[in-house]
Formats: sequence, C-alpha cells, structure tokens
Amino acid sequence: MDTGTPIALEDVSYSFGKGALEKQILFDVGTRIEGGEIVILTGPSGSGKTTLLTLIGALRSAQKGSVKVLGQELLKASEKALIKVRRQIGYIFQSHNLLDSLTIHQNVQMALQLGGVRGAEAGKRIADVLQRVGLAEHEHKFPGELSGGQKQRAGIARALVNRPQIVLADEPTASLDKQSGRDVVDLIQDLAREDGSAVILVTHDNRILDVADRILHLEDGRMKSLSEVVSEGTSRMLNLLEKHDPHSANYLATFSFALARVAYADSKVSDSERDEMRRILHEVAKLEPAEVEFIMELSMMQKRARAGMDNRIANPALDKDRAEHFLSSLYAIAQADGVTSSEEIVEIEAIAAEFGLASSSNSDPG
Repeated sequence: MDTGTPIALEDVSYSFGKGALEKQILFDVGTRIEGGEIVILTGPSGSGKTTLLTLIGALRSAQKGSVKVLGQELLKASEKALIKVRRQIGYIFQSHNLLDSLTIHQNVQMALQLGGVRGAEAGKRIADVLQRVGLAEHEHKFPGELSGGQKQRAGIARALVNRPQIVLADEPTASLDKQSGRDVVDLIQDLAREDGSAVILVTHDNRILDVADRILHLEDGRMKSLSEVVSEGTSRMLNLLEKHDPHSANYLATFSFALARVAYADSKVSDSERDEMRRILHEVAKLEPAEVEFIMELSMMQKRARAGMDNRIANPALDKDRAEHFLSSLYAIAQADGVTSSEEIVEIEAIAAEFGLASSSNSDPG
C-alpha cells in the first residue's frame, strides 16, 4: 500500500464479544481515500458505519486485515501508536461537545494545547480558523449564547485548528435544520478542499449527498456497490407497487440516474434542479411524491459513476416519443437554475451517445 494515501483499508473485519457471544460487525472491507477527497459513508443503522469510523480514527485497534492511517498500520497497534495517530485527526460529531463553561476561543484553544501549540502561533491559528467558519465576532461568547448551527461551526473550528490531514464527521447535520445542515457541510467541503484533508462523513441525511466525491455504502457489515444498491432498490420498490414491469422499472432507474448526472455536471445541484427532477419523475412515472423522493435520492447517490451506467438496460429500445422525452428532460434539468453550463451540455451529449440518440434534437432550445 502507498503510504502517501491518508487512509488505506484492506480486508478489514471486526467482531464484538468472544466465544458464543461473538458477533462479527465488519466483513472484508476495503477502500482507499486520498487527500482532498470527501467520502460519504451511508448504510442502515447497525451496518457497521460507526465501528469502521472508530477504526480509522484510531479509537480502537483493528483485529483483522490492514488499517493504514497516515502511514501507520493500526492492526494490533499499541496505545502509544494509536494516540499519535489520533492527534493528527479532526473529529466532528453530531453533538458539538463544547464545554459550556469556556468561551468559543477557549474551546478551540484546548485542541491546540493538546497538540502542543501555544503562544503567538496558537493565537494566530485560532483567529484564522474562527474567521474561516464565520465566528470571529463570537469568539468571546459562551456556547449557550450561540445557535445550534453556530455551535456546530465552533465544533468544526476546534476539529480543524490543528490542520489535520484527516477529518472524520459522524452525523454532523443530524441535530440541525435544513439550512444550518447545508451550511455546515458546505463549510466542511470548502475547508477540506483548501487544506487537502481526506474527509469521511457518516450520515443518514440524503440532503447532503451532493458534497461527496464518492459514496461508500455499508450493508450488514459489507461494502456494496452503489450501482447495485440503486438498481436493485429502485426496481424492487417499483415492482412491489405493481405499477411497472421489470423492464420499465430498470428504465426508470436509468432515467433518474441520467437526470442526476446532468444536475451534478457542474458540481452543484440547485434547489430548482431538484424541483425539476421531482416534476419530471412524477410526470413520467405517475408516482406519488414519496415514491418520487425515494427514486430521486437513490439516483443522486450515483453522481460520480461516469464510466457508463451499470444499471441501465443494454442498448435499450427507446421509441420516438420516449427518446424525445428523455432528451427534453435532460435539457430541462440543465436549464432549471436559469444557466445551462458547458459542463451540463457535455454531460447531455455523453448520455445521448450512450443511448445512441442525437443530442442536437429539437429538445435543445439553443
């Protein structure tokens, strides 16, 4: 394994308990996460997400396989080695975990003291990180004087003040409203890009999936392909509704994925683009709003799969009306936010080519 990769996992397995009470939580998990990369970890409760995060965070020693973090092998590592790695990682939790008796400045300062940074250098770093998270004017306030979103920003400042090479965030938006949650993940994204940190973000919040470079999905302790998750989940749900045969269900999964690809082409999905996706899926599939949300969120998890659509029908037979609707829908998504970017046009042309369609149709308003 390349020691230049901040996080490298290979055949990682983990169990709790011993003997008859032993229960395996992780099964042969493997992945690599590079500096500057933001990875979201999804999966149902009990799937092993938090266990995997604590192994990467050196909060417990690995049992089987290789967990290499910042060049240090954590398999059966000593407590001294684990502590050394922990000091190079920034942790962001669902709860901000600020000390109410200390000011925001003092809370952030504590992290620096643990890292051995004091004096003028500490003051400079604190001022800089609070400025970056938009709390410069609140540094002498106590946590009780701040809103939930501001307290979470303070928690981010404390996690990042030591300029960690790895940031681990466990459900950072769970206790926040929609706008505060969006602000927090955008902040994590911006700071990670600036500092080149590798970020793993565990979440159940489908509203923030668009910040990820990749999405890893754990199910029953095993890493699953998101193409598999999307294709199986969408087809199964639609067939259970008895509204679509397997062919139509598979087409709709592909159609949803294509819409998401265009929305994500310029690396940002606007609310207007999301609304346009909902409208198109409702008109095409005649589904109820909750059903549309299910399909849309699954399809949007696929945004980075650019090397073809794993879940599409091979050489699908699109009749004329369906083909025209398909293309016009792609252009509608591109125009939803009032600006059709060159990246979106390139994505539409790529999708059209994959389906053997001419993108220069009347669907393109110009």
